[in-house]
Amino acid sequence: MFQVGVVYVVVGWVLIQVADASFEHLNLPDWTPTLVIGLIILGFPLAIILAWALEVTPEGIRRTTSTTEPEVAITAANTGASIAVLPFANISGDPENEYFSDGLSEELLTVLSRLPKLRVCSRTSSFALKGKDMDVRAVANALNVRHVLEGSVRRAGERVRITAQLIDAVTDSHIWSETYDREIEDIFAVQDEIAGDIARALRLTLSPDDEAAIRKSSTSNVEAYDYYLRGREFYHRGDRGHLAIARDMFEQAINKDPNYALAYAGLAICLADQFQYHGRDPSHLNDADAASHKAIELDTQLAEAYSARGLVLWFSERYEDAERAFDKSLKLNPIVFETLHFYARMSIVQDKKHKAVDLLERAAKVRPEDFQSRTQLAQLYEQTEREEQSTSMLAEAMQVANQHLLINPNDVRALYLGSHLLFRLGDSKQAIAWMDKALELEPDQNGVLYNAGCLHSLMGETDKAIDYLEKGVRAGMTWKAWYENDSDLDILRDHPRFKKLMASL
Repeated sequence: MFQVGVVYVVVGWVLIQVADASFEHLNLPDWTPTLVIGLIILGFPLAIILAWALEVTPEGIRRTTSTTEPEVAITAANTGASIAVLPFANISGDPENEYFSDGLSEELLTVLSRLPKLRVCSRTSSFALKGKDMDVRAVANALNVRHVLEGSVRRAGERVRITAQLIDAVTDSHIWSETYDREIEDIFAVQDEIAGDIARALRLTLSPDDEAAIRKSSTSNVEAYDYYLRGREFYHRGDRGHLAIARDMFEQAINKDPNYALAYAGLAICLADQFQYHGRDPSHLNDADAASHKAIELDTQLAEAYSARGLVLWFSERYEDAERAFDKSLKLNPIVFETLHFYARMSIVQDKKHKAVDLLERAAKVRPEDFQSRTQLAQLYEQTEREEQSTSMLAEAMQVANQHLLINPNDVRALYLGSHLLFRLGDSKQAIAWMDKALELEPDQNGVLYNAGCLHSLMGETDKAIDYLEKGVRAGMTWKAWYENDSDLDILRDHPRFKKLMASL
């Protein structure tokens, strides 16, 4: 507005001088210069109003973006080909079909994530927006993507109608939409069709390998697929008993299709998690080992199978074999977040801090909306004497955690990791408030108790820290290698109670 105002005054003054000097020689009436001055004066407020309402961009003159709207043009414009797949709405009239619409969304997300030129927002982040009343720009800003895919599913008997639309959040425009009416048996083909249509709408050049990746189907059995979707739903819930139910769903999927590699991979991760975080029953690890073997046997090119195998080998303390499995997974698909995350955490346990930093940096790029990798990165930067990067990453991690909690305010992991960030940023009072909320929500969860112990250790409150750690051990956090390599606990190492606790693990 100021620029337009200054230019308008200068140009107006020049026009007045021209009129004064030339109109007399042109034999125009004496009142003509006065008319010019009057028109210039009347045009000034109009020019200011237009300057306020419009802006000149490389795409032409457009309405100025309101400063009260999310800064999507800043964040999303730099993300290139990036997309969030929101949970498709279940409009079947039957709540029992909710898992099917969610599963379709997740499968589309999985298929699209196979395209190396497209960054796909994680399932955890995009599904956290389910049921939230947010416009597309706010969604894109929260998930740091440019494009948003949304739609609906109507399932009636053996028929399904899927409506999908792709929106560019930067231009706030629909760039593609389509409706698909199919038999339920064609659900796999329609997923591939939608993924291909999206790739073309985004003008992605697909190689033959990309085309093959889109068409790759993990099963042709609709019932097995149905159980697998249910298993994925329960695995991602994170509430009490979710692993046991997810495990049952994966086993049902395998019963329907004994050659379902993805179901075996899902089962292996469930069993490994049950072993590591819920009592360390050796039978769980043995069964996880067998399931991960079977997943690879069924599909030697499935990155998720090698990711599950790596997790099992790590929890078996077969570190070299686990490294080979993780490396194989990343060779098949370098942007599988779980592989990067598992691999980095194993490297931390091995005290391979520089390798962990590299893996976590890659994980953070794969998921800009992930606060966990950034929290661990900030700590590792500090431990490797990269103070400036640590300070910058602390602020970045805090911003991402805050964004996540706006979407999901009761996420205890975000709360307890966020409390550590707040403490490192110098806000001890708020750090305690966040940790107290996590403890209020999940007072018996071993992860919450362990991190509460770490926070009080950092604060120098040794006895209170050990109190929480002892509760965490009783709740199932008995992972000795993690205790040994967590720098948050360094102040406790010579304490008699901590030594006794370590001896019990």
